[in-house]
Amino acid sequence: MSRNSSLKTSLTTLFSSPAEDKPHILNLVEASVLSPTFARRFSSPKELSRYTRLSALKQPLIIAHRAGYSPAGIWPECALESADEVLRNGPALIEIDIRTSSDGELFCIHDKTLNNGTTGTGPVRETPAEVIHRLHLLDAKGVQTKCRVPSLDNFLVWSSRGALLWLDIKEASPKKVIAKIREHKAEARVIVSAYGRKNLLKFLKLAPDLVYFVPFVPELDLPDLESVLDSGAKPDQLIGFAGLYLPDIRASLALAEHNIPALLDLGRGDRRLAPDQLDPRLYKTAVQQGFPLLNTDHYQTVQKILSIKSWA
Repeated sequence: MSRNSSLKTSLTTLFSSPAEDKPHILNLVEASVLSPTFARRFSSPKELSRYTRLSALKQPLIIAHRAGYSPAGIWPECALESADEVLRNGPALIEIDIRTSSDGELFCIHDKTLNNGTTGTGPVRETPAEVIHRLHLLDAKGVQTKCRVPSLDNFLVWSSRGALLWLDIKEASPKKVIAKIREHKAEARVIVSAYGRKNLLKFLKLAPDLVYFVPFVPELDLPDLESVLDSGAKPDQLIGFAGLYLPDIRASLALAEHNIPALLDLGRGDRRLAPDQLDPRLYKTAVQQGFPLLNTDHYQTVQKILSIKSWA
């Protein structure tokens, strides 16, 4: 057996092992090796910020939604194995959703409840970490996999091999999230989502050096770019939001004036389609119209459509 095959086997065995084996989890996950071709590292948040500026982007950046899970049912959402598969096949950022267990541990789970996507039931925030550690992930067809629900610790350790994480903070305090990022010295390999003025102010106070994704959310007192900048965020540390599937041209133009890249979230549309049903014109036109960051459930197909074969 080759070294890479052996390490892959160790990772798979880890996620099918009992919860009592968890003290060894970080060392084993750290051993997972990414393909050198698709690993990407930055020395500081400032370097990551410079790389992601609108004027600096040499090609679109693809974001693998829910860590690259497959709508066809092959790879479960927010799984380390799914994320590892992404970077074995092409360059992409890994998007994961962060929620908190009843006893305060941070996990990578998309939904509010464990009912969809795991072998568990009930709200994540009402379930203790010990229970969540024992659960298996389901694929998109509802079939149980060997993959376990990963913690944020797991992903931050794994990312040290050369992965860039897009942290979608669903239910987690900014203080805990930043503490984990600092603990793992992951400042240069994360983009943190901040929803609403209250959370943005907390994040900026705790970690003014990081790169943030800040969507415009009127009901959370951040209706436009001006309100985001008034909160103290700097243009060179921001990534903006410019629409769910249908591009918001006005928002994109406002962001472009400050050299801020705009994210177009395609997940709600393309998850209903098979890869061969995607219309190449949509993705090519989006890039041409100034949307260089694309969040998608079909990362490999979109990479092919846009001829993305390596990191710029």
